[in-house]
Amino acid sequence: MMDDLKSEEATLYRYRFGAAEFDEASFELRVGGLAVELERRPLEVLSLLLRHAGEVVTKEELLDTVWQGRITVENVLANAIAKLRKGLGEALADHIRTQARIGYRFTGQVERVAVGRRLVNRLDLKPGQPVPERSHFILREQLSGTRGSEVWLARHEKTGELRVYKFSPDGARLASLKREATLARVLRESLGERDDIARVIDWNFETAPFFLECEYGGENLLAWAEKDGRLAAMPVGERLGLALQAIDVVAAAHEAGVLHKDLKPANFLVAPRKGGGWQVRVADFGAGGLLEQGRLEDLGITPMGMTVDAGASGSSSLGTPLYIAPEILDGQAPSARCDVYALGVMLYQILAGNMKKPLATGWEHDIADPLLREDIAEATHGDPLRRIASAGALAGRLRALDDRRAARAREAALAAEAEAARAELERVKTRRPWVTATFAALVAGFAASVWLYVQAEGARGVAEAEAARAEATGGFLRDLLVNADPYRPGGASDVTVREALDKAAGAIPERFANDPATEAAIQETAGEIYTSLAAYDAAAERKGRAADLFTQLYGPGDVRTLIARYRQAEALANGSKLEEAGEILDAADGLAGPMLAGDPKLAFAAAQTRGRYYLVQADMERSAPLLEEAVRLLPEAAPEDAEAAYRLKMDLSQIYSRVSRHEDAIALLSELQAPTYAETGVSAAARARARMYYGASLFYAARYDEAEPVLIDAIRQLTEVFGAEASQVVEAQNSLANLYATSGNWEPALPLVTEVREKMCALHGEGHLTCLMTMGNEAVFQWFLGDAEGAVANLVPVVDTFRAQLGAESPAVHVMAYYLAMARLELGQAGEAMALAEGLDAGKLAAGSPGDGWNTRVEGLKGMALIRQGDCAAGRARLAPAVDAMKASGMQPWILEGYQAALDAAPCGG
Repeated sequence: MMDDLKSEEATLYRYRFGAAEFDEASFELRVGGLAVELERRPLEVLSLLLRHAGEVVTKEELLDTVWQGRITVENVLANAIAKLRKGLGEALADHIRTQARIGYRFTGQVERVAVGRRLVNRLDLKPGQPVPERSHFILREQLSGTRGSEVWLARHEKTGELRVYKFSPDGARLASLKREATLARVLRESLGERDDIARVIDWNFETAPFFLECEYGGENLLAWAEKDGRLAAMPVGERLGLALQAIDVVAAAHEAGVLHKDLKPANFLVAPRKGGGWQVRVADFGAGGLLEQGRLEDLGITPMGMTVDAGASGSSSLGTPLYIAPEILDGQAPSARCDVYALGVMLYQILAGNMKKPLATGWEHDIADPLLREDIAEATHGDPLRRIASAGALAGRLRALDDRRAARAREAALAAEAEAARAELERVKTRRPWVTATFAALVAGFAASVWLYVQAEGARGVAEAEAARAEATGGFLRDLLVNADPYRPGGASDVTVREALDKAAGAIPERFANDPATEAAIQETAGEIYTSLAAYDAAAERKGRAADLFTQLYGPGDVRTLIARYRQAEALANGSKLEEAGEILDAADGLAGPMLAGDPKLAFAAAQTRGRYYLVQADMERSAPLLEEAVRLLPEAAPEDAEAAYRLKMDLSQIYSRVSRHEDAIALLSELQAPTYAETGVSAAARARARMYYGASLFYAARYDEAEPVLIDAIRQLTEVFGAEASQVVEAQNSLANLYATSGNWEPALPLVTEVREKMCALHGEGHLTCLMTMGNEAVFQWFLGDAEGAVANLVPVVDTFRAQLGAESPAVHVMAYYLAMARLELGQAGEAMALAEGLDAGKLAAGSPGDGWNTRVEGLKGMALIRQGDCAAGRARLAPAVDAMKASGMQPWILEGYQAALDAAPCGG
């Protein structure tokens, strides 16, 4: 930015902006024609900002130029800016804008007139002269020069040894030299002497000219690449090796806790190796910083140059524009991912054979290998959370190219097998409406689980094993489809999806007897399909088998095993086996704890599973932050998994509805109705469920007229995907029944909810929570239609079982206990009703049955119980204001009328 002051003399200007005038020759500031009394340093800051009006001047540049890096008071720059703004006055102070964590910028119209010239203090260095304080080294050529610094190559007059000297003639840029010396010591103490880091030999920071003395590491990468077209002439494999050297040394620096923050071709050096080939070295950590400032104290190193915002959260120079990560320009603190961004750009340039070529639209045409295109794209992703996390991870991907190509070959073989299976699918899908959705779920489930073993298998790289795995997987797909085709041997004319899956899944152990890793992945996939069918016990069994196989293969504490355990726990929770699910979750969390911060996939699995574990129990307060954390982690954990993101949003929408955030739920689910989700690979099954949840959210928000057609359409879609008897269809019918009941349309509601209860209990068994919930719903409908005795008979076992399995604080317990109390009250059991009412919590009721007015409904219930117990005055004192509050809030008439009738019938009526 500031290379305009290289000449021997600099022009002095008089600046005018608004009512202010600043004269550099007299160093005087006037505002409204009156001289402003200010110290020298604030005026020097103003001079520098005016010379670069409209540009950001970094804190480091201001400190190095105005204070020559010698800071004696904390916040000296901030104090100078404050004084300068005060001197300019309120009307002009806004011209000086703060660029968060970076520096300052002068904005607005500026006029300037030349008023003279001054000499700029620079070294008078020439080739052939001895290096100051190093008389045996003779200057050969100037390598670079910027304002406040010059870099020279020197040669020992007797030995011929080459060294590089970085000079700061008058203390400008001194902090940068000190910082480079400090970070050089950190790297040497942490990593030892390395051939890939340009060595700092000595320094002089006591007397001018200040300098660093460094070994000569070779030509900079840009100059080396252009010489005789050297880089362009290299085979791609050799170029990749060159890039890997650069990436490896940055990864080592990061391991030592050092960020470079200005990676570019000029800061990498290339020299011939003795045995042949080329040695790459990283140089110039003058803009660098530490990931942890305590690192210096640990190593016993004096923090020279590290006091001026040089750490990971500081703001040294921005770097070179082409290689600056977008988040830095947005004001975020530098991180290792910023260095990865620069490495990604250089990886592209090296592979393209042109170090001057920008990473611009269409760059993909220069890189033939699709895997390398992926690596460059992910290393330079604009979102740091979706960028490759570390230089080490980037290097690992590049070294694994052969294994990754083998994996892609396996995927291609699997795709071919899947295509053959699709041909079978076309023959049977018209006779089995569920087959298309199930087949899609199978393929998607396999893709989601296959990564659990690919990491281990990739190292083998055995093509025969990959082909065998694809054949085995394709065989499983064929088994599933053959079982669905009544015209093929083994098929049946009335086969259901569950029966076809049971038959195919039963053959998994035999088919994969010699390949436990693949069996584990297929068992995971079968578990996912069972989950989509709401066959939770079977899903838990399959996922448990997968987790056991991973334990045998890799041990209980391996990431793959832990993720499989989380999936097993989720299936158990879905199946109402909460105690077993909780035990597996706790054990997995205990083993995963130390690894969660560094593994986004594992952290995502932990947050998602624990969040859904609480969601099943209707514990929305604990579920919500966990699922929100899972949504935050998903872009890094599974950036391409559109289905997982879609399902997570559905889970969150349910929570929002349950905690009365109705508009948030509706907005989220409305967005999920967009047709573009089908194009991104989200299954028809997931989209149909989102339709159901959308209708339910409208219902919870009391938008009944809008909710009814949406729910009817959801039932249609779900029936097309799963069949009329599927649990997903039953769930949507239950929502529609609740809608009819809530809107006072009881006649069609009761037969519908009875049908729902019968189907749910047949699917899951009488003791399953889902069956009990529908039984409770049916009992509520019975009570509303006047069958209080039948309602009590159904609600008592529901409440007792919920308390035993979910705990007394579960929202589901409170909702069912409320209706049990109302039914008992109608039967004249006032004492039992009051005992139940005393244990009710309005917040838990709202979480279990979204809607307002629960405080007044509970208070009114207690008032009615007191009246029935004979304490009419006390009961009326509670019931009357509750009824008034219900009227004021617009409570639904079918709820209000029962309370109003009790108030009107009170023997102590007013």
